[in-house]
Amino acid sequence: MLFTDGELEFLRSQRVGRLATVGPTGWPHVVPVMYKLTDEGEFDFDADGVKLRNLISEPRSAFVVDGSPKRGVAVQGRSRVIGDERARLTPEHKFSWGL
Repeated sequence: MLFTDGELEFLRSQRVGRLATVGPTGWPHVVPVMYKLTDEGEFDFDADGVKLRNLISEPRSAFVVDGSPKRGVAVQGRSRVIGDERARLTPEHKFSWGL
């Protein structure tokens, strides 16, 4: 996924986003997570408990980073476990505002 220069600058200036996973009943589960944006434009974050269980059974997820209601980036994609309680979201769709 290619981000614009403005989106990259914004994403690199933030540390916390909101991760949405799909629970076993189909209901979304949303939690704040600290993240790191990789050079490839993927989001690395800690995944344990409910997040980890959800991502293992259903990789579709969404992520929002918003500095205020007037600017932010939202992505949808698939997450995978990359290490001990670590996961990576690869964006497939994105939407940004105010950047």
